[in-house]
Amino acid sequence: MEGVFNMKKRVAIYPSVMCSKPWELKDYIAEFEKAGVDGIHFDVMDGHFVANITLGTGDYEAIRSLTDLPFNLHFMAEQPEKIMSYFPMRENDMCSFHPEGTRQPYMLLQMLRNQNIKAGLAISPDTSVDYIENCLELLDFILVMAVAPGFGGQKMVPGHLSKLAKIKEIVEKADHKIEIIVDGNTIVEHSIKMLAAGADSLVVGTSSIMKQGPVKFVENYHHYLEEITK
Repeated sequence: MEGVFNMKKRVAIYPSVMCSKPWELKDYIAEFEKAGVDGIHFDVMDGHFVANITLGTGDYEAIRSLTDLPFNLHFMAEQPEKIMSYFPMRENDMCSFHPEGTRQPYMLLQMLRNQNIKAGLAISPDTSVDYIENCLELLDFILVMAVAPGFGGQKMVPGHLSKLAKIKEIVEKADHKIEIIVDGNTIVEHSIKMLAAGADSLVVGTSSIMKQGPVKFVENYHHYLEEITK
């Protein structure tokens, strides 16, 4: 996929706390605030929709107590509507779920928007883009997975960039701005191509800017931004 990314456009960055060690979390949060990131990406995995289990209500409450940064919650769960209330969201937080995990994705998006929460669909590599077209008027953002959901450290799947470009075409039909966020293997060389294919924002983790720990985060963050936008 070839494209030209508008380097004057600001790229929103959401670091994933799933990629931090528990004993480093407080330091990471302080560094996130210092760097001025756009929000904290928070993965909820239930062991059913995906095999992994991560980040429960205790983790959520603890991180909430440390910062006023917005949260970007990603529910990898069966029937996410049954557990969302255990993660009390604030106005202008972001929340995405996998449409195939619920019987009523349209209704769930409506519910989130009625609570002044930014509503999004998480689209896995094997998820049809038809879900996006059917819910276009309710979407504030789309979380496009460059890897299969469930585990970190995976390689970008073949066909991700072409699917991303297709999603961009669909989003441009909407009468309002819909943010396209890519999650998975957002290393510099991939991120440049993702942005060119239509991404607005990136979820980042250990494969991109968090692998050296919180002490180096701000330095890595600014270096990453410079590399993907130069």
